[in-house]
Amino acid sequence: MSARLFFSMSFALLLGSACQRGTPSTAAADCIDPSKIRKDAMCTMQYDPVCGCDQKTYSNACQASNAGVKTYTSGACPGAK
Repeated sequence: MSARLFFSMSFALLLGSACQRGTPSTAAADCIDPSKIRKDAMCTMQYDPVCGCDQKTYSNACQASNAGVKTYTSGACPGAK
């Protein structure tokens, strides 16, 4: 009986933790301007990486700008693979 209760509680805990939704951090919300997102815009395939304020590496400045990134720095983000 106690094993069944243990497994039931464990399952409920796992299910509950999997269903939690994270809210975007303030830093990420301040980093992306949704009005500047241009999914249909074209960019060159030139690889000149930039690190967006969202800590994501983009192939080039055009890609970052079209993703709505407000600011970025030259080079890949630290720890990027």
